[in-house]
Amino acid sequence: MRVLRIALVALTIGLALVATALGWLNRDTPAPLGQSLGSKALDIGFPIAALVLVAVGELICRRHPRHLVGWMFLLLGLSAEVLYVDQNYGLYGTLTVPGGLPAARTIFWISTWTWALPTTALVVALLVFPSGRPISRRWWIVAWISLIAGLAQGIADAYRTPLVLTDVPLDSPLGTPFSTDALDVVSGIGTLGWSLAALAACASLVVRFRRASGVERQQLKWVAYGSAIATAALIVGTITYTVPDLAPIGGGVAAFGALLIPISAALAILRYRLYDIDVVIERTLVYGALTATLVATYWILVLLLQSVLRPLTAGSEVAVAGSTLATLALVQPLYARIRRGVDRRFYRSRYDAARTLDAFTSRLAGEVDLDTVGAELADAVGATMRPAHVSLWLRR
Repeated sequence: MRVLRIALVALTIGLALVATALGWLNRDTPAPLGQSLGSKALDIGFPIAALVLVAVGELICRRHPRHLVGWMFLLLGLSAEVLYVDQNYGLYGTLTVPGGLPAARTIFWISTWTWALPTTALVVALLVFPSGRPISRRWWIVAWISLIAGLAQGIADAYRTPLVLTDVPLDSPLGTPFSTDALDVVSGIGTLGWSLAALAACASLVVRFRRASGVERQQLKWVAYGSAIATAALIVGTITYTVPDLAPIGGGVAAFGALLIPISAALAILRYRLYDIDVVIERTLVYGALTATLVATYWILVLLLQSVLRPLTAGSEVAVAGSTLATLALVQPLYARIRRGVDRRFYRSRYDAARTLDAFTSRLAGEVDLDTVGAELADAVGATMRPAHVSLWLRR
């Protein structure tokens, strides 16, 4: 197993270097639709960034050699680098230097449909996280559905690609014996099947979380956190992909956001700073809400002040300066209010404990009787810490 793991890691690193070199050679060649991440910088650099998948798989397998999640990440990393090499090899041999590489058109054709197959590895990784096995044997049907759906997608796209990418000269050894409509239906069924399998795998994580406690519950929180950030990044990338000026930014956000899933999985399985996840989630919620509120407030103030002051300032930057100062003045009060709101909604026990301590402090300021103070202190400790027993000793 160790030799196989080292061979996979070495092969993947070599493919990443080859993909990066070919991407650099293709830097001035426009990529066909669906064969680019949105910018040439991403197309060149992301094969190296995708080695995060391999690093995560290697770290997990080194600690737990037979852990299925680690092997799935190794497989995902290898398949991603094979895809990047095929794309850049085919692009160089068909468009950058036509005929410059042997079988370039066939390899380019392969890259347009093999992406559907490794997606099964992602579903399996979700299905067996964090223990390395599903909740029960019946859940393996989800993995089989994902595999069959991926095969259906791949086969349909293999026949369909020359019909869809008509602006790129591609060689298909399979020919085109089927109509485009029939292939679209098969591809759609495969997409639907894989989507349902992915949702079922996510549902298995929810079931695990409801049943879990202690360490496993914290592990699932890490992956939920990484997946939530990755989903938000994917949504941003999808929205901005159709805007030419924002496509590079959106593509980068989506691509690197997706890498948070394996990183969070590695942190969870290796149990690195496992119990810090509650702090991370809280700060993300607080600072994310604070940033969104400040940005919205700033733009609203700019628009309002510009409309009010335009007759007096004649186009000067007074409105911008005033909005900036007003927004800065709102940082502290907004932060305090948002944090109280987050604690009240998501961390109710801590919020109640803080309120109990505040009430105790206010009562303590006007109390001088030791017996009353002792009773109040015992009540405050019981309400905040919830111990099984409270005792108070006073030195006479």
